[in-house]
Amino acid sequence: MRKGAIWLVLLLVLSFTLGGCFGKKTPEDVIGDLNSTLDKISGYKSTAVLTMQTGSTPQEYDVEVWYEKPSYYRVALTSKQRNITQIILRNDEGVFVLTPHLNKSFRFQSGWPENNGPLYLYETLARSIIDDAERQMKMDNKQYVFEVKANYSGNRMLTRQKIWLTEDFKPTRAEIMDTNLNTLVSISFKQFDFNPQFEKDAFDKDRNMSTSSLPAIPTLAQGGQPLPEGQFGVIEPTYTPEGVTQVGIEPVDRDGQQMVVLEYKGDYNYRLIESRPTEATVSYEQGMPLDLGFTIGVLTQNMENQRQLTWELDGVEFTLVGDLPEEELVNVAKSTYGVGGK
Repeated sequence: MRKGAIWLVLLLVLSFTLGGCFGKKTPEDVIGDLNSTLDKISGYKSTAVLTMQTGSTPQEYDVEVWYEKPSYYRVALTSKQRNITQIILRNDEGVFVLTPHLNKSFRFQSGWPENNGPLYLYETLARSIIDDAERQMKMDNKQYVFEVKANYSGNRMLTRQKIWLTEDFKPTRAEIMDTNLNTLVSISFKQFDFNPQFEKDAFDKDRNMSTSSLPAIPTLAQGGQPLPEGQFGVIEPTYTPEGVTQVGIEPVDRDGQQMVVLEYKGDYNYRLIESRPTEATVSYEQGMPLDLGFTIGVLTQNMENQRQLTWELDGVEFTLVGDLPEEELVNVAKSTYGVGGK
């Protein structure tokens, strides 16, 4: 009896040991479950805080994302520094960048976000994990921590990222780093819910244009005094690519609308057009939203390899057009932020 009992104990110990080994998920199992989760969900809602260290001063945003399969999106980005909300909206009519406090919208036909998904979208994070065959994974405080490649257009400095997911694959945190592993962009998720219910008009343009009660912000001249309607101070970017010089600043009156055109020539040739347009909606045949850190721009490209980046800042519309690479477009655009008009 005693000998039989010893064998029974050994058998039980062996069973528990083997059960523990077979019960532990491999990285391939985890990736398979993540892929399955991404395929099965009907949508999600999330709130998060996004911090960008890519400029001279950190920029913080409150980010709210609504997604409903197959292709409805609502992304509200509120700048903590400027207390201004912009919305990226995708519905059956197209893709919009809405600036409610200016009653202004850009509309364009685009594959966004499939062709340029930002960090705050769940599918962007999940796909970057699934698609990187060289991913690294570990467990930390009952969370999966992945280190994978980063591939975000417009910024070649961003090369690596770390992503934290709960055991049921909800994101809690993500960081994008440069080649020296310095964190330049981070996001902390405050709430994340799979398969929420949305109101019928949740992704309607008119409803979302009325979500902001902020008053319109007048454009300021040098010294902080509001300019008369239609006028504005000239804003000169503080960044110029190497091998490029400014060759002129020319005021233009086009169909009664006052504009200023800044011309640059050299290794790259481009123009920066500044105006205060009256149109409520501007439409483009193609393009995609581009996060500039302080606002959302619209990037388009024509057949002659000319790129155009358009953005709004305090009532002034900027259009940057030329043969600049995307990364240089972004650098020039970012250098207009915080510059007083002359």
